[in-house]
Amino acid sequence: MNAFERPLLAAAVLWAGIIPVHAENASSFTAAPPDAPFRSTPISPQVACTAIERLVLPEVSFLKSRSVEATDRHPAHCQVTGVIQPEIQFEITLPDAWNRRLYMFGNGGYAGENLAEASRQDTRNAALRQGFAVVQQNSGHDARAQPLGSFAENNLGKLVDYASRGVHVTVTRAKDLIQAYYDRPPSYSYWEGCSTGGRQGLMSAQRYPGDFDGILAGAPVLDFTGTQLWGVWNAQALAKAPISLRQLPVIAKAVLDKCDAVDGAKDGLLADPRQCSFNPAQDLPQCAEGQTGDQCFTQAQVETLQTIYGGVKSKGEVIFPGQLPGAELADASGASGWKEWIVSEGPKSRQLAYGESFLKYFANIPASQPNLDWKQFNFDKDVEPISRIREILDANNPDLSEFEKRGGRLITYFGWADPALNPMMGVNYYERVRRTMGEDRTSNFYRLFMVPGMFHCRGGFGPDRFDAMTPLINWVESGKAPESLQARQVSSSQVVRTRPLCPYPQVATYSGTGNIDEAANFSCAQP
Repeated sequence: MNAFERPLLAAAVLWAGIIPVHAENASSFTAAPPDAPFRSTPISPQVACTAIERLVLPEVSFLKSRSVEATDRHPAHCQVTGVIQPEIQFEITLPDAWNRRLYMFGNGGYAGENLAEASRQDTRNAALRQGFAVVQQNSGHDARAQPLGSFAENNLGKLVDYASRGVHVTVTRAKDLIQAYYDRPPSYSYWEGCSTGGRQGLMSAQRYPGDFDGILAGAPVLDFTGTQLWGVWNAQALAKAPISLRQLPVIAKAVLDKCDAVDGAKDGLLADPRQCSFNPAQDLPQCAEGQTGDQCFTQAQVETLQTIYGGVKSKGEVIFPGQLPGAELADASGASGWKEWIVSEGPKSRQLAYGESFLKYFANIPASQPNLDWKQFNFDKDVEPISRIREILDANNPDLSEFEKRGGRLITYFGWADPALNPMMGVNYYERVRRTMGEDRTSNFYRLFMVPGMFHCRGGFGPDRFDAMTPLINWVESGKAPESLQARQVSSSQVVRTRPLCPYPQVATYSGTGNIDEAANFSCAQP
């Protein structure tokens, strides 16, 4: 590596480290009752933990196992680590008291995580305490050495591992190990992931329908290609007329003033932002000619906002939906959802960091273009050639009949105020599945829950804490479909709001009486 390349790599590693990569919602199993079905009579290992190392498994080039004693954070277990060719690192954790179920959780962003990082171990331990055999993998590369999308530079194999193969081969080998260790296969297998982890879950349902019985896919970046183009589109618009962080509260107030009461409850939430008719040209204070400031918007800034809200266009046609109103609002810390994701005072927004990396290393596979200038990307001429990557990476197939026929159950959720991934991806995909498979048939195995006020996977200014994993398990094993999810909003360790989350297209409707922050005063109804 020469002296010129070192600072570039350091900057990329910094970006990879500060961009949050959520694998799940972090509320799984919190609603599990003491008699939850997965707390069944446990199964003990039938061989020694060290015997795992002697197994010869297809494509596994390295295998290490060790016994771990119980602590206040996790029960006693056998920890297995290894490598699946060529570079997929995995961890499989086998509890001494197994509940006969497999739980695998996903990756975030461009993946490549260190499997031992604290947040991933916390997720693992939460499932391990419930008795699950827990599985995770890094999608075939190390983000510390190859940050963002750089791992795919002239490497189609690593791209395919990231897209879908990494999850599939890992869960397949995990089932082999479980069979060898307990002398029986898992009775049920479950997936949970958010963001990239949500896309991985949908990819499994579409391409490997036998891998999981239940899939929880949060905020899935199912149109990965469109999402990255969206980030570049927004960045190009902001390059023409930047919006400052100090202007975001003005936009947020204008959105609430215009739309808060549209859903029948003036509560600071937009139950369905599609009902909001916010128009920057009409609803924002305009700067006088020659004037600038934090409390008004120039004509150029208004046009920038209209471009962002209007969606990505190619040859006059919208090819990816625009930003929905509502994500401009701030969370409890006072930070707008747009901060860093869309508007940044640093060198790049997070949307641009992801989108630029996509253009350089993914868009024209296998011929990477590391010197590509995102500012020169032409949305009328350069979109159409990006086709092969869609077939490899996007999880857009609405035909889930094979997954359904095998008895699979699928829950997806999306924050209506997600600034990182457009929530209309989730809505539009669900609508396509309903058109493809029929409304009644779809609701029998697939449900979508939209979350007012939630940012990306969690956080925001609405009820973002909910356990969707326990209802999914109940649905798979007991046939009880979730009619709603109970969500909480927490501030300073105190619950400040509860609200039911309703299966789309239903919405939580206020009764008109009672505390507007209590779920008991809302019911799920058709809009």
